[in-house]
Amino acid sequence: QGLPEHDSNSASQPHPFSRDMTICVSRSPVPESGVVTGKWCSTFSQQSPPAALSNLNGAQLSSLFHEKPGIVLEGPVVPYIQLASGDDASLQIEAATLLSETPKAKGAKDFSSIHIVAASSDRATSMAEDLRSSLAKLDKACRSYVWPSLEADDVTGEYDALFRITSEIILNGADRTSLMVFVAGEDHSDMAAAAILGMLPFRGIQVAFIAPWEQYVDPLAQLCTSSGLFEYTGDQPERMGRAPFAAIFGPLQSCTFRKPLAPWNPLRPPPCPEEKPAPFKIGGLDLPMVTFEGRFEDGVSRLAQLLLGHFGPELYPVVAVGETGDALGYGSDILDALTGLGCSGHYFTHASGESFKRPDEYGTPELLGALAAAKKAGRRPVIVAVGGGVNGNTMGTIAALAGAGFVEVPTTLMHYNDATTSAKKAFSLVVGGRILSKNILGTFYLPQLVFCISETFLTLSSCSIHAAVGEAAKTMSMLGKASSQWGQADFHNIRGAAEFASDFTDIAGTVSGFERLILFLESTLGLKEQAIREGRALREARDKVASEAEAAALADRRRASLRELRSAFHDGLSEDAKQDIMRFLTVVNEEVIRAKAMFLAFSDPFEKYRALLFEYAHTLGHGLEAFMNGLYLRAEAAGIDAREAFRLHGQCVGMAVIWAGEMSRHDGYLEGDGYMAHQALVYIFNRFGGFDFAPLRKLCDALDVSKEEFCEGVLEVVRRDNKRGYCACSPGSSVDQLVRGRPGCLLRSADPSAELRYLVEVREDSQWRVLEKAFEGEYDRVLTTLSESPQLTLRSRADHQELKHSEGKDDVFSEAARNAMALSKLLQDVYDADA
Repeated sequence: QGLPEHDSNSASQPHPFSRDMTICVSRSPVPESGVVTGKWCSTFSQQSPPAALSNLNGAQLSSLFHEKPGIVLEGPVVPYIQLASGDDASLQIEAATLLSETPKAKGAKDFSSIHIVAASSDRATSMAEDLRSSLAKLDKACRSYVWPSLEADDVTGEYDALFRITSEIILNGADRTSLMVFVAGEDHSDMAAAAILGMLPFRGIQVAFIAPWEQYVDPLAQLCTSSGLFEYTGDQPERMGRAPFAAIFGPLQSCTFRKPLAPWNPLRPPPCPEEKPAPFKIGGLDLPMVTFEGRFEDGVSRLAQLLLGHFGPELYPVVAVGETGDALGYGSDILDALTGLGCSGHYFTHASGESFKRPDEYGTPELLGALAAAKKAGRRPVIVAVGGGVNGNTMGTIAALAGAGFVEVPTTLMHYNDATTSAKKAFSLVVGGRILSKNILGTFYLPQLVFCISETFLTLSSCSIHAAVGEAAKTMSMLGKASSQWGQADFHNIRGAAEFASDFTDIAGTVSGFERLILFLESTLGLKEQAIREGRALREARDKVASEAEAAALADRRRASLRELRSAFHDGLSEDAKQDIMRFLTVVNEEVIRAKAMFLAFSDPFEKYRALLFEYAHTLGHGLEAFMNGLYLRAEAAGIDAREAFRLHGQCVGMAVIWAGEMSRHDGYLEGDGYMAHQALVYIFNRFGGFDFAPLRKLCDALDVSKEEFCEGVLEVVRRDNKRGYCACSPGSSVDQLVRGRPGCLLRSADPSAELRYLVEVREDSQWRVLEKAFEGEYDRVLTTLSESPQLTLRSRADHQELKHSEGKDDVFSEAARNAMALSKLLQDVYDADA
């Protein structure tokens, strides 16, 4: 307290203080909510608040769970630290000063690696060399990189440099406890380049900026690269208060730059009878999420009017959509509606799939040029991401780079209830078609609206629905009955959790609706494929500048196919079937959204501490997904049909939930009814084999991929997992998460630096063991109830009579209902046993 602060509104002026100033950049840890908590989380997996909390009364304990905070995000703060100058006015850069004065990641005692990026100038090169020499005297190794000299309007060159350097930093071992030092040249735009480089290592990196300039430049103002396209504004609420730098070093007097967050002004749709809002908050900020439940065409018109009304006539829409969504008209219909309102923009299509979730697939000269031209013309670029989770993640990263408005229009369950309910937006690190690490190049950036048109769910694939329940099974396994008495004890230190806590296992009770939806999608697959063929023909005709009459005829045929498909649902299904399906869609969306809000609303909006729980089953899940995507490319090159083996992200997570349960069982953390309850949360949705490994094994055999190659390939990805650096991890181990006792109860790490996190060290041999068994088909099972009792049992796929797709009879859905009732009772029993 009492330290001089710099008024960021006059940052370009010389600092007014004439006396020497210092700033303390190290801070004592502040307990969450101001409560002296003691060692809460080191014993967090116990069934009741641990004895270490005996000094706190029940009211203090429950106050965290039942607290009703407001906005918990804080404005960004960046300290400026003065360095000595030599006789020739050059900065004296001492590594010891830099390392001691730059704040470290929470829990870290030292920087795990050091990376120096120098601007392309003689002065910056010289300073970087001085720093390397100083580090060498301390026996500190470092890696070096160069920010290239580019033409002022070279937007593609800037984009490529940002991702090339960041990728190299990550491949050279950087994690959240690493330090990146950017040594600036004479150009103030270097500050923007450094800020964006620092934001792209997704799990974070500490950034020190060396500014040799003779006047202050406000790091919290709008920082722009030379082209003017890429920017970082520290107080922009979409960035949630993330400061661009941990510290700035320069020749001027020490001070602090501080700014409050600018007001949050999302697009809040006025009430509409056909819209259903979903309550969601992140960092205390409300994020409008609505589902339009009327006709698709009416939803498109409604969205276009909302966008124009909120952003005004300066709106420059960039509608981005994947190949399938483009063929179905989901993106072009929105841009056409906006154009009809006098608001033209840019239409961007991209390849679909995780293997294409890489920067070079999106940073096209056409897209970047359109964004740059719009900004120069005074238009307001707004990226409208239409499609699945890959689309939302990647286009959200593009929006963050450009400081553009961002609106998400999910057409899949995973995009709606999982991807949009997180501020994290990221690319994967993909080299030569191989996914080396998932979701590791990105940032945090909030959309101003999530607008879902429910009729788009009628064109989903069976894989997509299985992916949604795979992620939902993860949510049920890790949170269980969070609103129950024992659920509140499990999550007693989640601030403000009561507003969103629920019995998340209710999702399992909708299994009959899930099965009815799968059968509907398969019965209407021909109509969907017909609409896609017509959409692709329409795209080809437009690319060839076909006549308006020809294009209109193709568009009419596509609309007719989609109308017939939607009619098959609205008019062709029984009321019971439709209600079952709608209940499934409603419950899975609402419960997953509430689960994310329970942690992100007030406790951990940046998903760095307690919200890392949502990475449950993602360590091996990401490894499986990345390895299999490489096999899909090999199969395509070899002319092998790999469609049966195709697994989406959520399916891989669902399979990994099973594997996590098996690891917990092997290590003695899960047994008996607790084990069965955990595994059943996935297997109840496996009647159609969406979580079976057999099709993947068949593809491995066709490509001569051995069991050893499969296991090693998955673990190779795990070794680059983006959670590394969060807790101690010895050689031959990785960071993972495990359930103990029953769903909703997580094992806790003994590592003090992981004290607030649900991360533990898991030996690779344990992971290798479950991968081997999966490869052999040991986990390809189906959940059933014994005819003579309501007891649940797991049967191997080979021993179970598979459901024939022609059998959509009531007895089939009655069996699903019996399984759901038996599982509900089992879950209640394992919770009651805690009493």
